[in-house]
Amino acid sequence: MLDFYRRVLLNTKNVERSSYIWNALYGIIFAMQSAILLIVITRTNSLDDAGVFSIAFAISGLLSFIADFGVRKYQVSDINEINSFTDYFSSRLLTCTAMIIACVIASIYGYVFRSYSVSKCLVIMMIGFVKLSESISDVFFGRFQQQGRLDIAAKTNSYRIIASMLCCIVALIITHDLLISCAIWAATSTIGVFIFILPLAKPFCKIKVKFIKAAQKRIIVECFPLFVGSFLLIYLGNAPKYAIDVYMNESAQACYNFIYMPVFVIGLLANFVFNPVLVDMSMAWDKGEHRIFNKIVLRQHLVIAGLTALAIAVAVTIGCPVLGWLYHTDLSAFRLELSILMIGGGMLALVNFYAVVVTVIRSQQLLTIGYIAVSAIAFLMSGKFVQGYGLMGAAVLYSVLMTLLAVAFAVILFISIRKKKASMKAGMTEGKKEEAN
Repeated sequence: MLDFYRRVLLNTKNVERSSYIWNALYGIIFAMQSAILLIVITRTNSLDDAGVFSIAFAISGLLSFIADFGVRKYQVSDINEINSFTDYFSSRLLTCTAMIIACVIASIYGYVFRSYSVSKCLVIMMIGFVKLSESISDVFFGRFQQQGRLDIAAKTNSYRIIASMLCCIVALIITHDLLISCAIWAATSTIGVFIFILPLAKPFCKIKVKFIKAAQKRIIVECFPLFVGSFLLIYLGNAPKYAIDVYMNESAQACYNFIYMPVFVIGLLANFVFNPVLVDMSMAWDKGEHRIFNKIVLRQHLVIAGLTALAIAVAVTIGCPVLGWLYHTDLSAFRLELSILMIGGGMLALVNFYAVVVTVIRSQQLLTIGYIAVSAIAFLMSGKFVQGYGLMGAAVLYSVLMTLLAVAFAVILFISIRKKKASMKAGMTEGKKEEAN
Protein backbone atom coordinates (compact mmCIF):
# COMPACT_ATOMS: atom_id res chain seq x y z
CA MET A 1 0.00 0.00 0.00
CA LEU A 2 2.82 2.37 0.93
CA ASP A 3 4.73 1.59 -2.28
CA PHE A 4 1.58 2.21 -4.32
CA TYR A 5 1.07 5.57 -2.59
CA ARG A 6 4.65 6.57 -3.36
CA ARG A 7 4.44 5.50 -7.00
CA VAL A 8 1.20 7.39 -7.62
CA LEU A 9 2.55 10.66 -6.19
CA LEU A 10 6.12 10.45 -7.49
CA ASN A 11 5.38 9.31 -11.04
CA THR A 12 3.75 12.40 -12.49
CA LYS A 13 3.89 12.86 -16.27
CA ASN A 14 3.70 16.66 -16.32
CA VAL A 15 5.23 17.96 -13.08
CA GLU A 16 4.87 21.65 -13.93
CA ARG A 17 1.16 21.44 -14.75
CA SER A 18 0.52 19.20 -11.76
CA SER A 19 2.34 21.70 -9.52
CA TYR A 20 0.14 24.59 -10.63
CA ILE A 21 -3.10 22.61 -10.29
CA TRP A 22 -2.31 21.04 -6.93
CA ASN A 23 -0.82 24.19 -5.47
CA ALA A 24 -4.02 26.01 -6.43
CA LEU A 25 -6.13 23.31 -4.77
CA TYR A 26 -3.92 23.35 -1.68
CA GLY A 27 -4.23 27.14 -1.44
CA ILE A 28 -8.01 26.89 -1.55
CA ILE A 29 -8.15 24.04 0.97
CA PHE A 30 -5.77 25.76 3.39
CA ALA A 31 -7.63 29.05 3.06
CA MET A 32 -11.03 27.47 3.59
CA GLN A 33 -10.39 25.12 6.52
CA SER A 34 -11.24 27.64 9.27
CA ALA A 35 -14.15 29.00 7.23
CA ILE A 36 -15.59 25.51 6.74
CA LEU A 37 -15.22 24.66 10.42
CA LEU A 38 -16.95 27.94 11.34
CA ILE A 39 -19.84 27.02 9.05
CA VAL A 40 -20.20 23.70 10.84
CA ILE A 41 -19.84 25.24 14.32
CA THR A 42 -22.65 27.77 13.69
CA ARG A 43 -24.96 24.87 12.85
CA THR A 44 -23.90 22.29 15.42
CA ASN A 45 -23.07 24.59 18.34
CA SER A 46 -23.71 28.30 18.94
CA LEU A 47 -22.64 31.75 17.74
CA ASP A 48 -20.64 32.16 20.97
CA ASP A 49 -18.73 28.94 20.22
CA ALA A 50 -18.01 30.32 16.76
CA GLY A 51 -16.58 33.44 18.44
CA VAL A 52 -14.40 31.33 20.76
CA PHE A 53 -13.12 29.31 17.83
CA SER A 54 -12.39 32.50 15.86
CA ILE A 55 -10.26 34.18 18.52
CA ALA A 56 -8.55 30.88 19.40
CA PHE A 57 -7.67 30.36 15.74
CA ALA A 58 -6.38 33.95 15.55
CA ILE A 59 -4.17 33.58 18.63
CA SER A 60 -2.82 30.18 17.59
CA GLY A 61 -2.27 31.39 14.06
CA LEU A 62 -0.18 34.26 15.37
CA LEU A 63 1.91 31.98 17.58
CA SER A 64 2.44 29.49 14.75
CA PHE A 65 4.78 31.98 13.14
CA ILE A 66 7.17 31.41 16.02
CA ALA A 67 7.37 27.80 14.81
CA ASP A 68 7.54 28.68 11.10
CA PHE A 69 10.00 31.53 11.75
CA GLY A 70 9.59 32.70 8.16
CA VAL A 71 11.99 29.98 7.02
CA ARG A 72 10.13 28.33 4.12
CA LYS A 73 10.53 31.13 1.56
CA TYR A 74 14.21 31.38 2.53
CA GLN A 75 14.57 27.58 2.33
CA VAL A 76 12.94 27.34 -1.11
CA SER A 77 15.05 30.19 -2.51
CA ASP A 78 18.25 28.56 -1.12
CA ILE A 79 18.88 27.06 -4.56
CA ASN A 80 22.60 26.58 -3.87
CA GLU A 81 21.76 24.68 -0.63
CA ILE A 82 23.99 26.68 1.65
CA ASN A 83 22.06 25.00 4.48
CA SER A 84 21.18 21.29 4.43
CA PHE A 85 17.71 19.91 5.03
CA THR A 86 18.97 18.56 8.37
CA ASP A 87 19.85 22.12 9.35
CA TYR A 88 16.37 23.34 8.44
CA PHE A 89 14.62 20.41 10.12
CA SER A 90 16.62 20.70 13.35
CA SER A 91 16.00 24.45 13.46
CA ARG A 92 12.27 23.82 13.00
CA LEU A 93 12.20 21.53 16.05
CA LEU A 94 13.73 24.33 18.14
CA THR A 95 11.22 26.92 16.95
CA CYS A 96 8.32 24.47 17.44
CA THR A 97 9.39 24.01 21.06
CA ALA A 98 9.39 27.79 21.48
CA MET A 99 5.88 27.93 20.03
CA ILE A 100 4.53 25.36 22.51
CA ILE A 101 5.91 27.41 25.40
CA ALA A 102 4.38 30.60 23.93
CA CYS A 103 1.00 28.87 23.53
CA VAL A 104 0.98 27.82 27.19
CA ILE A 105 1.90 31.35 28.28
CA ALA A 106 -0.85 32.86 26.08
CA SER A 107 -3.47 30.51 27.57
CA ILE A 108 -2.42 31.30 31.14
CA TYR A 109 -2.45 35.04 30.35
CA GLY A 110 -5.97 34.75 28.93
CA TYR A 111 -7.18 32.89 32.01
CA VAL A 112 -5.60 35.27 34.54
CA PHE A 113 -5.96 38.68 32.86
CA ARG A 114 -8.78 38.29 30.31
CA SER A 115 -11.11 36.04 32.34
CA TYR A 116 -11.01 33.29 29.70
CA SER A 117 -12.72 30.08 30.74
CA VAL A 118 -10.63 26.92 31.13
CA SER A 119 -12.39 25.51 28.06
CA LYS A 120 -11.47 28.56 25.94
CA CYS A 121 -7.83 28.28 27.05
CA LEU A 122 -7.74 24.60 26.14
CA VAL A 123 -9.29 25.29 22.72
CA ILE A 124 -6.42 27.73 22.11
CA MET A 125 -3.95 24.98 23.07
CA MET A 126 -5.60 22.37 20.82
CA ILE A 127 -5.63 24.63 17.78
CA GLY A 128 -2.03 25.47 18.68
CA PHE A 129 -1.17 21.77 18.27
CA VAL A 130 -2.90 21.78 14.87
CA LYS A 131 -0.67 24.68 13.86
CA LEU A 132 2.34 22.82 15.25
CA SER A 133 1.71 19.86 12.93
CA GLU A 134 1.32 22.31 10.05
CA SER A 135 4.69 23.81 10.90
CA ILE A 136 6.40 20.40 10.85
CA SER A 137 4.72 19.72 7.50
CA ASP A 138 5.91 23.10 6.25
CA VAL A 139 9.62 22.23 6.44
CA PHE A 140 8.97 19.20 4.18
CA PHE A 141 6.81 21.37 1.93
CA GLY A 142 9.84 23.64 1.51
CA ARG A 143 12.10 20.68 0.67
CA PHE A 144 9.74 19.25 -1.95
CA GLN A 145 9.35 22.66 -3.58
CA GLN A 146 13.11 23.31 -3.46
CA GLN A 147 13.62 20.04 -5.36
CA GLY A 148 11.12 21.03 -8.04
CA ARG A 149 8.24 18.89 -6.72
CA LEU A 150 5.72 21.47 -5.55
CA ASP A 151 3.04 19.04 -6.71
CA ILE A 152 4.02 16.50 -4.03
CA ALA A 153 4.18 19.19 -1.36
CA ALA A 154 0.69 20.41 -2.24
CA LYS A 155 -0.83 16.93 -2.58
CA THR A 156 0.45 15.53 0.72
CA ASN A 157 -0.51 18.63 2.70
CA SER A 158 -3.95 18.72 1.07
CA TYR A 159 -4.57 15.11 2.10
CA ARG A 160 -3.51 15.86 5.68
CA ILE A 161 -5.74 18.93 5.98
CA ILE A 162 -8.80 17.27 4.45
CA ALA A 163 -8.52 14.13 6.59
CA SER A 164 -8.05 15.99 9.88
CA MET A 165 -10.76 18.53 9.08
CA LEU A 166 -13.28 15.81 8.26
CA CYS A 167 -12.53 14.13 11.58
CA CYS A 168 -13.17 17.43 13.39
CA ILE A 169 -16.44 17.95 11.52
CA VAL A 170 -17.66 14.46 12.39
CA ALA A 171 -16.76 15.08 16.04
CA LEU A 172 -18.70 18.37 16.04
CA ILE A 173 -21.78 16.68 14.57
CA ILE A 174 -21.65 13.81 17.09
CA THR A 175 -20.53 15.56 20.28
CA HIS A 176 -21.48 19.24 19.80
CA ASP A 177 -18.44 19.87 21.99
CA LEU A 178 -15.93 22.40 20.65
CA LEU A 179 -13.04 21.35 22.91
CA ILE A 180 -13.31 17.61 22.17
CA SER A 181 -13.64 18.29 18.44
CA CYS A 182 -10.54 20.55 18.42
CA ALA A 183 -8.58 17.89 20.34
CA ILE A 184 -9.53 15.31 17.66
CA TRP A 185 -8.54 17.82 14.97
CA ALA A 186 -5.11 18.26 16.60
CA ALA A 187 -4.55 14.51 16.98
CA THR A 188 -5.52 13.61 13.42
CA SER A 189 -3.53 16.51 11.93
CA THR A 190 -0.42 15.22 13.74
CA ILE A 191 -1.06 11.62 12.64
CA GLY A 192 -1.49 12.93 9.09
CA VAL A 193 2.13 14.08 9.02
CA PHE A 194 3.25 10.47 9.57
CA ILE A 195 0.75 8.96 7.15
CA PHE A 196 0.81 11.36 4.20
CA ILE A 197 4.08 13.31 4.29
CA LEU A 198 6.94 11.36 5.85
CA PRO A 199 6.62 8.33 3.49
CA LEU A 200 7.23 10.66 0.51
CA ALA A 201 10.19 12.49 2.07
CA LYS A 202 12.84 9.72 1.83
CA PRO A 203 13.71 10.17 -1.87
CA PHE A 204 14.29 13.89 -1.26
CA CYS A 205 16.02 14.09 2.12
CA LYS A 206 17.38 12.21 5.11
CA ILE A 207 15.25 12.83 8.17
CA LYS A 208 17.64 13.25 11.05
CA VAL A 209 18.17 15.69 13.88
CA LYS A 210 21.58 17.27 14.28
CA PHE A 211 21.97 20.48 16.21
CA ILE A 212 24.96 22.36 14.81
CA LYS A 213 25.27 25.69 16.57
CA ALA A 214 26.72 27.52 13.57
CA ALA A 215 24.05 26.20 11.18
CA GLN A 216 21.12 26.91 13.49
CA LYS A 217 22.49 30.34 14.31
CA ARG A 218 22.89 31.15 10.61
CA ILE A 219 19.30 30.17 9.80
CA ILE A 220 17.86 31.96 12.83
CA VAL A 221 19.82 35.15 12.13
CA GLU A 222 19.05 35.15 8.38
CA CYS A 223 15.35 34.44 8.90
CA PHE A 224 14.82 36.60 11.98
CA PRO A 225 13.65 39.58 9.89
CA LEU A 226 11.26 37.25 8.04
CA PHE A 227 9.96 35.90 11.36
CA VAL A 228 9.45 39.39 12.77
CA GLY A 229 7.73 40.38 9.55
CA SER A 230 5.46 37.32 9.41
CA PHE A 231 4.60 37.60 13.10
CA LEU A 232 3.80 41.31 12.88
CA LEU A 233 1.85 40.82 9.65
CA ILE A 234 -0.43 38.32 11.37
CA TYR A 235 -0.65 40.64 14.38
CA LEU A 236 -1.72 43.45 12.06
CA GLY A 237 -4.29 41.23 10.37
CA ASN A 238 -5.66 40.11 13.72
CA ALA A 239 -5.44 43.49 15.50
CA PRO A 240 -9.16 44.19 14.94
CA LYS A 241 -10.01 40.72 16.34
CA TYR A 242 -7.95 41.32 19.48
CA ALA A 243 -9.68 44.68 19.97
CA ILE A 244 -13.10 43.05 19.48
CA ASP A 245 -12.11 40.43 22.08
CA VAL A 246 -11.51 43.26 24.58
CA TYR A 247 -14.35 45.68 23.80
CA MET A 248 -17.13 43.53 22.29
CA ASN A 249 -18.64 40.06 22.81
CA GLU A 250 -18.20 36.58 21.29
CA SER A 251 -21.13 37.07 18.87
CA ALA A 252 -19.55 40.23 17.45
CA GLN A 253 -16.27 38.32 17.12
CA ALA A 254 -18.06 35.62 15.16
CA CYS A 255 -19.78 38.09 12.81
CA TYR A 256 -16.52 39.92 12.10
CA ASN A 257 -14.81 36.63 11.26
CA PHE A 258 -17.66 35.64 8.97
CA ILE A 259 -17.16 38.74 6.81
CA TYR A 260 -13.36 38.60 7.21
CA MET A 261 -12.99 35.11 5.76
CA PRO A 262 -13.03 36.20 2.09
CA VAL A 263 -10.09 38.53 2.87
CA PHE A 264 -7.97 35.60 3.96
CA VAL A 265 -8.99 33.73 0.83
CA ILE A 266 -7.78 36.57 -1.46
CA GLY A 267 -4.34 36.53 0.14
CA LEU A 268 -3.95 32.78 -0.13
CA LEU A 269 -5.29 32.60 -3.68
CA ALA A 270 -2.70 35.22 -4.64
CA ASN A 271 -0.06 33.16 -2.81
CA PHE A 272 -0.76 29.99 -4.76
CA VAL A 273 -0.50 31.96 -8.02
CA PHE A 274 3.00 33.27 -7.29
CA ASN A 275 4.23 30.30 -5.22
CA PRO A 276 5.10 28.21 -8.32
CA VAL A 277 7.17 31.06 -9.81
CA LEU A 278 9.25 31.58 -6.66
CA VAL A 279 12.09 29.34 -7.85
CA ASP A 280 11.99 30.86 -11.38
CA MET A 281 12.12 34.34 -9.90
CA SER A 282 15.07 33.37 -7.66
CA MET A 283 16.99 31.89 -10.60
CA ALA A 284 16.30 34.91 -12.81
CA TRP A 285 17.61 37.26 -10.14
CA ASP A 286 20.59 35.04 -9.34
CA LYS A 287 21.60 34.94 -13.02
CA GLY A 288 21.12 38.69 -13.47
CA GLU A 289 18.23 38.20 -15.93
CA HIS A 290 16.46 41.35 -14.81
CA ARG A 291 14.07 41.54 -17.76
CA ILE A 292 12.62 38.11 -16.93
CA PHE A 293 12.54 39.01 -13.23
CA ASN A 294 10.65 42.27 -13.93
CA LYS A 295 8.21 40.44 -16.19
CA ILE A 296 7.34 37.95 -13.44
CA VAL A 297 6.85 40.78 -10.92
CA LEU A 298 4.58 42.74 -13.27
CA ARG A 299 2.48 39.66 -14.08
CA GLN A 300 1.84 38.99 -10.38
CA HIS A 301 0.70 42.61 -9.90
CA LEU A 302 -1.89 42.13 -12.63
CA VAL A 303 -3.08 38.87 -11.07
CA ILE A 304 -3.51 40.50 -7.65
CA ALA A 305 -5.36 43.48 -9.16
CA GLY A 306 -7.73 41.14 -10.98
CA LEU A 307 -8.45 39.05 -7.89
CA THR A 308 -9.10 42.16 -5.79
CA ALA A 309 -11.47 43.70 -8.35
CA LEU A 310 -13.40 40.44 -8.59
CA ALA A 311 -13.61 40.18 -4.79
CA ILE A 312 -14.97 43.73 -4.43
CA ALA A 313 -17.58 43.10 -7.12
CA VAL A 314 -18.74 39.92 -5.39
CA ALA A 315 -18.82 41.68 -1.99
CA VAL A 316 -21.00 44.52 -3.25
CA THR A 317 -23.49 42.21 -4.97
CA ILE A 318 -23.93 38.78 -3.43
CA GLY A 319 -21.26 38.72 -0.70
CA CYS A 320 -23.39 39.21 2.41
CA PRO A 321 -26.34 37.02 1.31
CA VAL A 322 -23.98 34.14 0.46
CA LEU A 323 -21.96 34.49 3.67
CA GLY A 324 -25.17 34.82 5.68
CA TRP A 325 -26.48 31.59 4.17
CA LEU A 326 -23.17 29.80 4.75
CA TYR A 327 -22.90 30.83 8.39
CA HIS A 328 -26.60 30.66 9.16
CA THR A 329 -26.52 34.29 10.35
CA ASP A 330 -28.08 37.52 9.07
CA LEU A 331 -25.14 39.59 7.76
CA SER A 332 -27.10 42.01 5.57
CA ALA A 333 -26.11 44.96 7.78
CA PHE A 334 -22.41 44.44 7.03
CA ARG A 335 -22.24 44.93 3.24
CA LEU A 336 -20.14 48.11 3.46
CA GLU A 337 -17.81 46.53 6.04
CA LEU A 338 -17.31 43.53 3.77
CA SER A 339 -16.49 45.72 0.75
CA ILE A 340 -13.95 47.70 2.78
CA LEU A 341 -12.35 44.45 3.96
CA MET A 342 -11.98 43.29 0.34
CA ILE A 343 -9.80 46.33 -0.36
CA GLY A 344 -7.70 45.33 2.63
CA GLY A 345 -7.48 41.81 1.20
CA GLY A 346 -5.98 43.13 -2.02
CA MET A 347 -3.46 45.13 -0.03
CA LEU A 348 -2.60 41.98 1.97
CA ALA A 349 -1.89 40.10 -1.25
CA LEU A 350 0.47 42.90 -2.34
CA VAL A 351 2.19 42.85 1.06
CA ASN A 352 2.80 39.10 0.84
CA PHE A 353 4.12 39.36 -2.69
CA TYR A 354 6.45 42.26 -1.92
CA ALA A 355 7.80 40.30 1.05
CA VAL A 356 8.59 37.36 -1.25
CA VAL A 357 10.36 39.54 -3.83
CA VAL A 358 12.41 41.35 -1.20
CA THR A 359 13.41 37.96 0.24
CA VAL A 360 14.48 36.70 -3.19
CA ILE A 361 16.85 39.66 -3.61
CA ARG A 362 18.04 39.08 -0.02
CA SER A 363 17.04 42.46 1.43
CA GLN A 364 14.53 41.01 3.88
CA GLN A 365 16.11 42.82 6.83
CA LEU A 366 14.59 46.08 5.58
CA LEU A 367 11.04 44.70 5.84
CA THR A 368 11.27 44.88 9.62
CA ILE A 369 11.19 48.68 9.43
CA GLY A 370 7.79 48.67 7.73
CA TYR A 371 6.33 46.00 9.99
CA ILE A 372 7.39 47.72 13.21
CA ALA A 373 6.19 51.16 12.11
CA VAL A 374 2.71 49.97 11.06
CA SER A 375 2.42 47.64 14.09
CA ALA A 376 3.03 50.61 16.37
CA ILE A 377 0.13 52.41 14.69
CA ALA A 378 -2.06 49.31 15.13
CA PHE A 379 -1.16 49.01 18.81
CA LEU A 380 -2.03 52.66 19.47
CA MET A 381 -5.19 52.90 17.32
CA SER A 382 -6.93 49.49 17.37
CA GLY A 383 -8.86 50.07 20.59
CA LYS A 384 -10.04 53.52 19.50
CA PHE A 385 -11.34 52.29 16.13
CA VAL A 386 -13.27 49.33 17.57
CA GLN A 387 -14.44 50.94 20.79
CA GLY A 388 -15.70 53.99 18.88
CA TYR A 389 -17.13 52.46 15.70
CA GLY A 390 -17.65 48.75 16.35
CA LEU A 391 -17.30 46.37 13.40
CA MET A 392 -17.15 49.24 10.91
CA GLY A 393 -14.14 50.56 12.82
CA ALA A 394 -12.57 47.09 12.73
CA ALA A 395 -13.02 46.84 8.94
CA VAL A 396 -11.61 50.33 8.27
CA LEU A 397 -8.73 49.68 10.67
CA TYR A 398 -7.75 46.49 8.84
CA SER A 399 -7.77 48.09 5.38
CA VAL A 400 -5.85 51.17 6.55
CA LEU A 401 -3.14 49.02 8.17
CA MET A 402 -2.72 46.79 5.09
CA THR A 403 -2.58 49.82 2.77
CA LEU A 404 0.10 51.51 4.88
CA LEU A 405 2.13 48.29 4.91
CA ALA A 406 1.81 47.79 1.14
CA VAL A 407 3.00 51.34 0.47
CA ALA A 408 5.93 50.92 2.87
CA PHE A 409 6.97 47.64 1.20
CA ALA A 410 6.64 49.09 -2.30
CA VAL A 411 9.09 51.83 -1.35
CA ILE A 412 11.47 49.32 0.26
CA LEU A 413 11.32 47.05 -2.80
CA PHE A 414 11.98 49.91 -5.24
CA ILE A 415 14.98 51.16 -3.26
CA SER A 416 16.36 47.63 -2.74
CA ILE A 417 16.17 46.67 -6.41
CA ARG A 418 17.93 49.87 -7.47
CA LYS A 419 20.71 49.35 -4.93
CA LYS A 420 21.17 45.65 -5.78
CA LYS A 421 21.28 46.30 -9.52
CA ALA A 422 23.80 49.10 -9.03
CA SER A 423 25.92 46.81 -6.85
CA MET A 424 25.78 43.96 -9.38
CA LYS A 425 26.67 46.35 -12.22
CA ALA A 426 29.60 47.73 -10.25
CA GLY A 427 30.81 44.19 -9.55
CA MET A 428 30.66 43.26 -13.25
CA THR A 429 32.55 46.44 -14.20
CA GLU A 430 35.23 45.70 -11.61
CA GLY A 431 35.53 42.14 -12.92
CA LYS A 432 36.07 43.36 -16.49
CA LYS A 433 38.79 45.75 -15.32
CA GLU A 434 40.60 42.91 -13.54
CA GLU A 435 40.39 40.77 -16.71
CA ALA A 436 41.77 43.62 -18.79
CA ASN A 437 44.71 44.01 -16.43
